[in-house]
Amino acid sequence: MNRDFYHARLDRLLEDYLADCEKLERARKPTEMFGLKFGAPTDPRHDRFLEDMGDFLGDFAAEGPDSAAVRELLERLYSLPLRHPEPKSAYWMLVAVQGLTRELISRLGREDAAALLRSYECAWPRRMRLPVQTELVKLLHTAAK
Repeated sequence: MNRDFYHARLDRLLEDYLADCEKLERARKPTEMFGLKFGAPTDPRHDRFLEDMGDFLGDFAAEGPDSAAVRELLERLYSLPLRHPEPKSAYWMLVAVQGLTRELISRLGREDAAALLRSYECAWPRRMRLPVQTELVKLLHTAAK
């Protein structure tokens, strides 16, 4: 498995998506800034990103990565919203795509799952977690046993 290939592909997906989000933000009308219309999250580019990430993660899983490769990719993926908090429409989508990683968690060895769980809980305190993130913590706990 070529980790560099998958890291570059993830970086490219992210760069393209963030560029699209920036364009959407710049195209917003002044009235939309005050909540009168929130058009950016309904743009089909958000759905396309979700689909692209699903395809990416499926391709990655099909390669049969070892536990270390899965942990490395998940660490990168789970940190994306924290590294890119703006625009908010992108932030929420970057959190949402974490839910696509459920199957990959089952491929983690106990040590990698425990290490990833520690870093995830530190990065995403309980008070900040959305339901999907709470589910991921439970899956990581199970994988770490």
